[in-house]
Amino acid sequence: MIRRRWTLILSLAALAASALIGLGLMQMTHTSSLEAAQERAALLTPFATAIRVLLIMLTALLWEPLCRAIARRRGLDREHLAALLAWRWRAVGWLVVIELILGQNILNRFITS
Repeated sequence: MIRRRWTLILSLAALAASALIGLGLMQMTHTSSLEAAQERAALLTPFATAIRVLLIMLTALLWEPLCRAIARRRGLDREHLAALLAWRWRAVGWLVVIELILGQNILNRFITS
């Protein structure tokens, strides 16, 4: 029940954040030209990249303490905790791959060159 509630809350938060970003972009294009909106978006690109890299680093650093806290709270045995801890670098690796492909546009650069 609690897991469903958190899933719903986080999904609604993501939906609200997406809607706010979309409304902000729509407002930006209505009040100025599309070129000006693209320039502003280009200015925010390094900031967004830094945030994504920071979140990936935080995932790597906080994975073990969070897994241990979850294991204590849920009463998981050592075997389940070890399985959770083993997923750390796999998850971080996939986040890095996603960042490179989508965030840094490596796939498009490779195809167009």
